[in-house]
Formats: sequence, structure tokens, C-alpha cells
Amino acid sequence: MNYAILVDLNSMRLSYESFSKAIASLDGKIAYAKLYGYNNKRNNDFNAFIKTYGAEVALPVNNRKKVRVDIRQVIDAVTIACTRTNVDAFFIICSELDSIAMINALKKLGKRVIMGIESPSFVAEQCDGYVMLERSFPDEEEKKPLPIKSEEQSDEFLPYSGVKQEKKSDEMDKIKQELKELMESKRRQKSEIEMGQSVLQLDDLLKKYF
Repeated sequence: MNYAILVDLNSMRLSYESFSKAIASLDGKIAYAKLYGYNNKRNNDFNAFIKTYGAEVALPVNNRKKVRVDIRQVIDAVTIACTRTNVDAFFIICSELDSIAMINALKKLGKRVIMGIESPSFVAEQCDGYVMLERSFPDEEEKKPLPIKSEEQSDEFLPYSGVKQEKKSDEMDKIKQELKELMESKRRQKSEIEMGQSVLQLDDLLKKYF
């Protein structure tokens, strides 16, 4: 079985480790490979694969708002299926949305289609098989601090409290009042205890000397 490997690196945050595991699970050889959305800085760990298999690369495009699948990948898939007789199957990684037409076209041309996915789905079930991929994040993304929400954007007043932002002032005043009452109660208790001790001491003195 000879595979054409078509991978859209922009469709998910895919590490080379996860990709190489998926490739190793295929029951055949790699006859052609192309990576879409390739960025030399972000995807340089794929360079060894590119050199080994002579893989082609396509730079990222910024005009994919309406259609999530890279149209270049669709065109290449159909072209390869029609012109490369040595390709028996396709291993495709792409956004599953809008990809069903490409999958159906390849199957009508008599090609086996295997898809790399993060979780089972209806689209994957239309293929001849699928390989589960481990989603991973680049180091620079992991090191970035989480964005801090402003007071206007925050959904909650305190973590896990369930107190909504719009109730923040009322809840804060309520908490302050409860704390104030608690402190006053503690002071009263202390005063009553001290007063009681003084009375007992005075009573002992009276008994002792009178």
C-alpha cells in the first residue's frame, strides 16, 4: 500500500511526536507527502521528515475564514488521485469541517482514505479508517501566561464562588458587615468573660478579709 500524506498543520496544534506515531501505524509506504501551513520557526521539528521523504511544503494562508479546509489540500488530493497511479491510499490530517467532499471524491476514485483525528466523529466514520492523534501545544504556547480578565470582562467575583460580577459590590458590603459583626461579637464575649472573672475575684477578697 502506497500512501500520499497530506497534512494541514494549521488544522490543529500537532507535535511531530504525535505525527510520527501516526505515520508509523500506517500499513504501507509513503509515496508522496506535503505539509500545508508550514512555518519554519513553529514546525522545524518536521524538517527531518521533510528531508527523508522529500516532502513538499505550503506556507500558511490568512484567508480561510469561511472555509476551514485548505483548498490547496483538496486540489492536490484529487490531482494526485487522478495522476499518480502508484498512490493507493491517502493519510489526511485536516479540519474535519468542510472535508467530507474531499473524502468522498477520493473514495469515488477508488482510493483508500485514512484520517488523523483527535476524537471519533461522523466525518471520520466516512473514511476507511482513522488514527487517533495526541493534541499537544508548542513550548512557547505553554509558557505564555493565561490572559487576565478585566473587571468588566470577568464572569465571576471569586474563583468557584458562583458570585457574578454584577453582584460584586453588594456581596462585598455584605461580607464586610458580617466580619464587622463577628469582631464585635468576639469583643463582647471577651468583655463579659473578663467582667465575670473580676466579680469572682472581688467575691473571694470579701470572703477572705470580711
